[in-house]
Amino acid sequence: MKPKDGKKVTAIYDATVALIGEVGLAGLRMSAIAEKAKLASGTLYIYFESKEHLLNALYSKIMMEGTIQLLPNITHLPVKKQLYVIWESVIRFRYGRNDEMIFLDQFRYSPMISEENSKLTEKFISHVEKMLDSGKEEMIVKELDNHFLIPLLYGYANDLSRYLVVRNVALTEEVITRSFGICWDAIKA
Repeated sequence: MKPKDGKKVTAIYDATVALIGEVGLAGLRMSAIAEKAKLASGTLYIYFESKEHLLNALYSKIMMEGTIQLLPNITHLPVKKQLYVIWESVIRFRYGRNDEMIFLDQFRYSPMISEENSKLTEKFISHVEKMLDSGKEEMIVKELDNHFLIPLLYGYANDLSRYLVVRNVALTEEVITRSFGICWDAIKA
């Protein structure tokens, strides 16, 4: 069997992300993806057997590029430093990747997400929960349920990165450091 062309896979992913930004998940059609990627529909199905398969592959790719891959490398760090590394990674990753973030936000809660990708999402959330629990044990994080803390962190990172892009604010070390300071002040004990 001939190996799959990485350039075609990238074109398919780019077309998918762009179209989701335009038409959403519900309006997404394989024929439109093929057209936007400048491929024959048949070629698209050689790479991905269905829309669901394509979307799950794309979700996994973006999640791995985002923060999942850095988690094993930071577990030895103090809680506050782990949170800062995740914060910086999330902000840098989300900044300027608006269409991919729209896709992640829509697909994460869709019925099309595979069990494997649900576990990938859970892996990240579980790491953050353990980190927050460690911070509570050390009495440096507020003794609040993680169901309050995680949306606060996630929502702030998500909205901040979008705001910076929309307002054309440069993503600098100062922006990352100051925004993390606000975040830390909100959750510290």
